[in-house]
Amino acid sequence: MRVLILGAGTAGCVLAARLSEEPGTEVVLLEAGPHYAPGRWPLELSHAYRIIKETHDWNYLAQAGASPRLVHVPRGRVVGGSSVTNGAIALRGLPKHYDEWSEFVDGYDWQSMLPWFCAIENDGQFPSADYHGDSGPIAINRYPRGEWYPLLEAFAAAALERGHPWIDDHNAPGAIGVGPVPFNMVEGIRQTPADHYLAPALERPNLTLISRITADTIRLDAGRASHVEALGEDGERQRFEADQVILCLGTYASPALLMRSGVGPPEAIRPHGIPVIHPVEAVGRGMQDHPKVSYRFWVSTEIPEWPNPWIQGLLTATCEVDGERRLFQVMPYSGTTEGGHNFTDFNIQVADARGRTGRVDIQGPDPRLQPVLRMGWLEREDDRALADGAGRELMALSQTSPLADAITPWPNQGDLDHPLRTVETFHHPVGTCRMGRESDPTAVVDGAGRLFGLDGLYVMDASIIPRVPSANTHLCVIALAERLAAGFRDAGRG
Repeated sequence: MRVLILGAGTAGCVLAARLSEEPGTEVVLLEAGPHYAPGRWPLELSHAYRIIKETHDWNYLAQAGASPRLVHVPRGRVVGGSSVTNGAIALRGLPKHYDEWSEFVDGYDWQSMLPWFCAIENDGQFPSADYHGDSGPIAINRYPRGEWYPLLEAFAAAALERGHPWIDDHNAPGAIGVGPVPFNMVEGIRQTPADHYLAPALERPNLTLISRITADTIRLDAGRASHVEALGEDGERQRFEADQVILCLGTYASPALLMRSGVGPPEAIRPHGIPVIHPVEAVGRGMQDHPKVSYRFWVSTEIPEWPNPWIQGLLTATCEVDGERRLFQVMPYSGTTEGGHNFTDFNIQVADARGRTGRVDIQGPDPRLQPVLRMGWLEREDDRALADGAGRELMALSQTSPLADAITPWPNQGDLDHPLRTVETFHHPVGTCRMGRESDPTAVVDGAGRLFGLDGLYVMDASIIPRVPSANTHLCVIALAERLAAGFRDAGRG
């Protein structure tokens, strides 16, 4: 069997490694970005100290949602994908939000995902906990509170003064409070699926990685994916035959590729002169993401010299919205110096976001054209209310000692328009090829990633997640890819 995987991001690296463990399976992995061997990463990609936007990025722009602004939504263009350019934050989110997956697709909930979370990690601080792993490929570590920078220690002390509890492990089920951030890193170096899944697997003769090539269209023959056409950097068109095709291009690019291939909403495809091969209204629709609302402060404490960690601790908390406790997070950054001014951003993550109005469209059949992205942030009134409530708590924290002695807020951050003026992505888009039941018109794939109504075509990346977790999606995507790979292999043996 020949399996073609499109996209060597987080999911693609995991799937390529696991599927190539079967000697009888030939795996070909295509990636638009460059490939770096372990230990040969450019400096800006090797460390885990901030999100990398200047290089190895797709440079996507998106319409923000309730705000009319265009904003940059970073996505990594490199083998390893956004796992190589993100902030290396390794959070899972609360179990109850995984339990909500069962409302959309059978067989998924927190208890079904927990073994996969444990299998992928090697937790440096809590290896013996029954909800952690100690021998997985991805190392997880936290900065102990005694090593925190003065500003971040002042934030934690103010949160405790405000009545928020201290928690040692933000990945413990039900963890709400202030405590250290878990990272997938060792001594500041990010630990990625590119290094710890794909690199060892590339020693196998049945796995081939082809980088610097862009998937264009999937060709269908009698209702089955037969081959993929792709463009090299020189514009030369190449053809790749396959028995099975798996999309791992991510929440923005996977639905765009389907639409270029004639799979998706007819009204989104026909205007570009593309024949509708398989109408699926839900492709590119129903996107969820965590809105980020930024608050800026002047800083009177010492700013650490670069390169150093940008974040060490965070607050997970709730506020009441329409009689319900809704979750948010505050991530305080260690600060920066520009033009003689010391300042920092404290960012709110609207963790329990409910909006599903984000969408992906295409500009035309050329794969070099960016997808058209509408994020849908804060378009729901209750999401805006959650952002407002979280902002009020952050401003109260900023006025609580010892944090109040270390920072001074920039003006006009308390008005009702502040969330809309500053909202951006927290880099966790999901749901544009959502998995669900075949009877659900808003679903695209089943719980195994199979696209409804077509043979030999799968989607196995963040785009199929039915409900955004209440935290960063990186660990979630690794765990989900492991689970899907195991199911794919079992089905092949059946």
